[in-house]
Amino acid sequence: MADAGAGTRLLNADLSDASGQYRALPAGATATAVAFSGDGAYIARGAQAPGSTPDLLVQSADPADGTPPLEFAFEGSLDGNAVAPRGLAWSQDGSRLFAVTRGGTGQEFWLHVIQPPAVQYDTRFAGDLTHSPAGAVAGEPLAVRGRLEWDGPAPAEPLKVSAVRKDATGTHQLGTATVKDDGTFTVLDEPGLVGEATYSVSFLGDLTHRPATDVTHTVTVGKAPSAIALTAPDEATMGGGVHITGTFTAQGKALPERAVLTVKRTDRLGTGTLSSVTVAADGTFTVDDLPRTRREVTYAVSWPGDDLHTGATASATVFVRR
Repeated sequence: MADAGAGTRLLNADLSDASGQYRALPAGATATAVAFSGDGAYIARGAQAPGSTPDLLVQSADPADGTPPLEFAFEGSLDGNAVAPRGLAWSQDGSRLFAVTRGGTGQEFWLHVIQPPAVQYDTRFAGDLTHSPAGAVAGEPLAVRGRLEWDGPAPAEPLKVSAVRKDATGTHQLGTATVKDDGTFTVLDEPGLVGEATYSVSFLGDLTHRPATDVTHTVTVGKAPSAIALTAPDEATMGGGVHITGTFTAQGKALPERAVLTVKRTDRLGTGTLSSVTVAADGTFTVDDLPRTRREVTYAVSWPGDDLHTGATASATVFVRR
């Protein structure tokens, strides 16, 4: 029934409200009429609405069907400006919808003959989603791939799927991805947290295709790798000292601050920690030391990592002469 106060109401046989109801009419619209097609496939909902707000919605009779309705806005001297109370009826074969609108002083009426929505076909996601690269890391691009199948003829316009990512910080909308002619699609993302990320892909349907059941895929996102490379001389002297150059790299998200590296020296007298070094903006650094003893001296340079990056260690051995 069309209830001017409550909108379109779906009732049980005992006239109590059914558990599943239709979505509300557009904001500002007041229900005036309602009619089911003869086969029970569609419902037409009429209203009085201001300006360009739709006055008529034609949609699936199933309240749970999320397919967008056909919308009609009546305005102007040739259309009327609202669906008249009880002003909707279907032809016996369901091929036409008759809508009576009124306007002006309320004593002028127009008759509109409307075609119902096209026949709808089922859709489904084929198999599971996949992702690449296989080892997802925080702060680097990730591609989630899948395939959508549909019954009936090929769509006139490319279909689109929408995707969300759920992680420890909540739900993140990833926008839409276009479905190719063979049904495949790719959702691009850049996860920003270490841990599990669950991707959900939806197809909400269109005028000729019913919605598909959502498909989900969980990806374990790891820390992005970091690396240290050292260039050291084979030999050095105690008087001339040791000069080592190196580079530090970290994939994924950029570090909030320049990395500070720990340097340890191991010789025949034991192991000790030298002054730490800060990596330059271009990733380079140097280690300078005056060794305290002859023979082999090993320098180990390390970075502990952070919440999004693994740690890294590199070492170089120099033979020291007097």
